[in-house]
Amino acid sequence: MEGDANQWWQWLDRAYTTSRLTMTWLRFCEKLWARFGPFDNVSCHEALAKIEQTGSLSDYLLTFEKLGNRCFGWTEEALVGSFMGGLKYEISDAIRMFKPETMREAIRLAKVKTAELEKHRGVQRNPARGPLEAAVEPPPPPSRVAPPRNPNARRMSPEEVARRRAQ
Repeated sequence: MEGDANQWWQWLDRAYTTSRLTMTWLRFCEKLWARFGPFDNVSCHEALAKIEQTGSLSDYLLTFEKLGNRCFGWTEEALVGSFMGGLKYEISDAIRMFKPETMREAIRLAKVKTAELEKHRGVQRNPARGPLEAAVEPPPPPSRVAPPRNPNARRMSPEEVARRRAQ
């Protein structure tokens, strides 16, 4: 540690040593966040419970991990539930059937589904620029109307149809 963090650590260590208290990792993290963490009105627990994916999966995962590192006492099951609940519907709905039980499994499934969706949409990766939409537009959906039997045939106007019927 350097600077203010080092000064704070030396003071905290001395206070715990003098008081003969045990410094656990959990206690250290709580003290560290209390001293250097951001001060906002929303607790990390509330933010983690309400997190939603609005951008890429990697951005969502980064935010989720940052919040998760600040929140203590969450079970693996609760973390998986929050992670799944915040994913975009097209991802969470597709991977929910696999019933992931660990964060590792949920993240892996989300990455697989995201890659599948990107491939389906024709997204290409450029390491220098990130995802780019393909220059080629996707093919139009197949027509449900049967193609004309005679390729030289053309549609007649209503006037032409009326004239032919009158003949």
